[in-house]
Formats: sequence, structure tokens, C-alpha cells
Amino acid sequence: MKIEISHNICLTQITIEDKPSLLKYINDKDIYNNTLKIPFPYTEKDADDWISFVESSKTETGVLKHWAIKNENNELIGGIGFHTKYGLHSHKDEIGYWLGKPFWNKGIITEAVNKICSIGFTDFNLTRIEATVFTSNNSSKRVLEKAGFILEGTLRKFYYKDDKFIDAEIYTRLI
Repeated sequence: MKIEISHNICLTQITIEDKPSLLKYINDKDIYNNTLKIPFPYTEKDADDWISFVESSKTETGVLKHWAIKNENNELIGGIGFHTKYGLHSHKDEIGYWLGKPFWNKGIITEAVNKICSIGFTDFNLTRIEATVFTSNNSSKRVLEKAGFILEGTLRKFYYKDDKFIDAEIYTRLI
């Protein structure tokens, strides 16, 4: 299934054919520094595991909740999805996303966030969508604000990464 975001950006399920582009764009220290669970270096095994996870999750639940962000050439340039943090049938969920550095500052991720929020509210019956970002990730905070999210507060020492505690900010968008 292909979900159009704009004339040159769409969301699809990630497949093994996307692996070269996934490795090309996600294997970036800046992406690692601004995300919690994306490893660096990002290996072929990491890509295989992620692609397998998305497929098995869809098979088990019957619902696709993780998408590849693709450009007009059908090349994977990023990813976005729901974490199912509160369970499959909850009224709330958390989103996460990443985008390859050559595509930063073009409005792509803001459009993708808006689209999956729409999907979350209509298809998954969510009333609350959350996103937590490291307090140092000003770009992601701007994305969320442009997509209609409101800052609810700071979560002190919320994450632990690279042997240090990291503060996060929680943003929410309500239906």
C-alpha cells in the first residue's frame, strides 16, 4: 500500500529492496546522536532485523504501523511510525521518525508527521499522539511544533545512552 504525502513523497511498507537505501541514509552519526534506538554504525544485520520486525509486526497484528518515507524515485529516505507503546488498542501512542541528512530542512518530515497523525486519529482511533525528543534536538522540536504538537514538559534524566542520562521533552497532539 502506498500513501501519498505530496507529489514527490509517499509512505510505503519497508521491504528488503529498500535495504541499500536504508543503510545509505540511516548510517549517520547525527541520526544516531538524536535518536534512542538507532545504532551506529548501522549494520546489514540491523537493517535485516528491522525489515523482519516490521513484516512480523504487520503479520501478527494485521496493521502496518511503521513506514518507509520514499521520494519521487521510490527511494527510501527515512522512516516513521508508531511505537505501540501503550498496546495495540490504546487511545494513545508514541511516534518516532528519522530522515536522511540530504533531505533535512525541506519540510518532508513535518509532512510525514502530519500524515501519520491523520492515520492515527482516523484509522487507529487515537485521541493522543506523543513524541519525546532529546532536549538538545532543536530540529525535531521545530518539526513537532510545525505539525501542531504542544510541549507538555521536560522529562529529566529520562533516557540513558552512551553512559549518560539525557533529558527529554514530551510533545503531544490531541484529536
